[in-house]
Amino acid sequence: MHLPPSVILCAILCACGGGPPLSRLAPDNANRDVDQARQAYTAQPSPWAQLKLGEAEYRAGQDTAARTTLRSLAGTSGDIGDRANLYDAAAADRLGDLTAAHQGYTRWLARHDDGGVRARLGDVDRRQADAAARAAIASERSLDAASLPEHTVGVAPLQVAGGDSTISSLGYGLADLLITDLSRSAQLQVVDRTRTDALLHELALAGTGRVDSATAPRVGRLIGARRLVNGVVDATPGGRLTVSTRVADAARGTLVGQPVTERTSLDDILDSEKALAFSLFTELGVTLTPAERAAVEQRPTRYLAAFLAYSNGVRAEAYGDYRTAHAYYARAVMIDPGFSAAASRMQSVSVSSDQQPNVTAAATAPVTPGAVIDALNPSPAGSLGSFRDRGDATLRATTEAKVPGSVTIPVAIP
Repeated sequence: MHLPPSVILCAILCACGGGPPLSRLAPDNANRDVDQARQAYTAQPSPWAQLKLGEAEYRAGQDTAARTTLRSLAGTSGDIGDRANLYDAAAADRLGDLTAAHQGYTRWLARHDDGGVRARLGDVDRRQADAAARAAIASERSLDAASLPEHTVGVAPLQVAGGDSTISSLGYGLADLLITDLSRSAQLQVVDRTRTDALLHELALAGTGRVDSATAPRVGRLIGARRLVNGVVDATPGGRLTVSTRVADAARGTLVGQPVTERTSLDDILDSEKALAFSLFTELGVTLTPAERAAVEQRPTRYLAAFLAYSNGVRAEAYGDYRTAHAYYARAVMIDPGFSAAASRMQSVSVSSDQQPNVTAAATAPVTPGAVIDALNPSPAGSLGSFRDRGDATLRATTEAKVPGSVTIPVAIP
């Protein structure tokens, strides 16, 4: 049965709610609620009355008081314990205790399907990744890549050669799928894409996604990956694509194994990504179990248009443009309601009314060739070769470009 787009869109938007209200109240109402909750708790102390007091304090912006009130309820079973953990996490989030916020949100999501909390967790993850990237760059001279376990792997956005706007985001989407597939192996510890995005922001690289074999070892060292997968997508005459990837060793500063190359068409790109993943497992010395192989073989979507919309979302998210990313992920879900990765990412980049978007200066500033070379190659001996600065103007143009054969579905994001 085919559902009309309006029904699918309603389901998408409804999935973003589902939990207790976490927004602040107007000061007058908030102070009144705190006074009433405190009087009720004083008159008849109980775990429920204590919970309501902590919730009221949080909604009044009294975050430190709320955490003190809720702390003893955190180990309580059932709804009281769940809600206490959630409100404690939200208060910790506003106070900047990202570790506690991450733990609390994760506990809540383990028991509740809550798109609003998933969005908050996504924002916390990005802020943690930003902090980790800044710390890594600040302490780069003391980083010892040889201490990184060989099973740690990162995947950088693949560079897309040429100026074809219909495939300009493909390198981001392919890298995202490779991260998911490589994560299927218990023998590898794959760095989350959010951490790589954050580092490229700090290095003023998000506007180009340019990580090549010369710079990959440094990127791997900074994100905590002993090995880094990087590559190029090149459009060739006749509508064909060549996707080439290499694995770099962050400790040795050398390439590992042989180049992994797939020659394909845009229509067959999802099949080619699977072939790339299996070849990379071989280059990384990984033997998959039958169950792991079966998991890798599963395609995230059957529709090329959905994957291209998803790729645009991944790139917009890497830029820090979460509103655009949300719209593209929603479009991917509209095309293929079974595209679970797109639905999950759509929720994770939503921003609630009482949150500030996590947009870094590097995400909005134009990227110049000099900035890229200086960031990745402090030594004047380094060279990135040919380079085309796309900047924000091209981002806007390419994210609005229509893909031939796709259906354009407008999605209004309030």
